[in-house]
Amino acid sequence: MKQPANLKAVRGHSERSVLIVGDITHRDFAPALGWLQHHARVAWAPGITAACDRLETRTPPQVLLLAQARPGRFSRDQIEQLHARAPLARLVVLLGSWCEGETRTGHPWPGVPRIFWHQWQCRLAVELAASQTGWSTWQLPRTASASDVLEETTTAPWPHGQGLVVIHARQWVDFEGLSDACRAGGYATLWQPPNRPAFCSGARAVLFNGRGGDPDEADSVAELVTAYRPAPVIPLLDFLRYDDSQRMGRAGASTPLAKPFLVRDLLWTLQQSIHHPRGAGGECTGPQPRQASGSA
Repeated sequence: MKQPANLKAVRGHSERSVLIVGDITHRDFAPALGWLQHHARVAWAPGITAACDRLETRTPPQVLLLAQARPGRFSRDQIEQLHARAPLARLVVLLGSWCEGETRTGHPWPGVPRIFWHQWQCRLAVELAASQTGWSTWQLPRTASASDVLEETTTAPWPHGQGLVVIHARQWVDFEGLSDACRAGGYATLWQPPNRPAFCSGARAVLFNGRGGDPDEADSVAELVTAYRPAPVIPLLDFLRYDDSQRMGRAGASTPLAKPFLVRDLLWTLQQSIHHPRGAGGECTGPQPRQASGSA
């Protein structure tokens, strides 16, 4: 397999080195590669044998990233063989859509952080910044349990912001859950049920609580984009697929976030989507916003 020209080693803003192994040409992984090329020194190998050969003659990377589009792409023996060539490198797997049921019906590799293609930015950015922040779940040993990883995740400070986040959700209980998460990050929130026209100005962002797999949802998102421009509209979708992501992009939405997600994922996505801070004040003709946690 010939290495694509745009997958050559690239030095970016970070000094961390990453060797990507596997299905990096799969369409699910294209955004991840584009992001990585600007934030790390990246090299590529099409399979385990090529990666092992490279490690025999090159300085081992800090991260071994396995790109797996479908279950069974790599065996556990292959993973251990690769890790033996670079035992100090952190093993991480980037998973495609077909791997979402692997934890229920398959055999996930023990001690290897799992990042789905749609989680790439909100999970990887924090981890690659570990040298600056001093915090990273990747610093845990491979023997760490899922509970250990989750506990470590909750100890780090969450991304914070300010201003109003409008939440487009059918049910009050969905709004409450999302509102609590937003308020923990410093935002005030306001519920906008479907079929209610936009009634509040000055929103910093809009969350669209959808299902996914429904082309009609893109029309609803497009209406929100028009009503609340320039505030970013962030779709929250079940079992996010590539086609869903493309539809939402054409509707003018920001990068979708797949459910279920961690509160940290949501707050990071909000923070990154609000590119140009502006005044959070606005005029409301409907219910008043819920204030952020700790606010008067």
